Amino acid sequence: MTLDALYKVFGIIAGIGTLLTAVIASAALHTWMHQFSHAERFKAFKKLEGIGFDCIGAIEKYWGVYKDEHFPATTPCHYNDHNLARRESLDIFWESKERYRIDVDFVQSLLLAEEIKDFEYTYSNFDTKVHEIISDITNAYELKGDERHNALCRVERNILNLKLDFKKNLRKFRGR
Repeated sequence: MTLDALYKVFGIIAGIGTLLTAVIASAALHTWMHQFSHAERFKAFKKLEGIGFDCIGAIEKYWGVYKDEHFPATTPCHYNDHNLARRESLDIFWESKERYRIDVDFVQSLLLAEEIKDFEYTYSNFDTKVHEIISDITNAYELKGDERHNALCRVERNILNLKLDFKKNLRKFRGR
């Protein structure tokens, strides 16, 4: 084998090596971009889940104030000023709902077109569900006897269903 032939063979090998390096670098860049976008999506959904649960927690506190005020008990009331406690829980509720409105918009921008159809907790849907529960709490205490009991059982069921459905739907898109 002559020196010229060796240069040609090594030139071909170097070209193949360069091509393989470019393919591997491209695959690595694609994998990194996928991991980065998945990590950002995970963080956004986790943050939205926390905000949603802050809002639901404010509803539960609001309900707890009503329970404390209206249910006779032998122990002293947990809240000294029920009106103040209701206002505080509603302030937390409104603030959480506003943060949800802002963050859900960002989260929806991370979804693919086919995923948006299955995303149940848009702002308007979440807003409707939480306001129904707040209204049900307020309306339940205007009732008496079994009607009140049934209405409060429905409130409890609706809060639990909202928590479970909300968590399930967000985690489906979050990727656990």
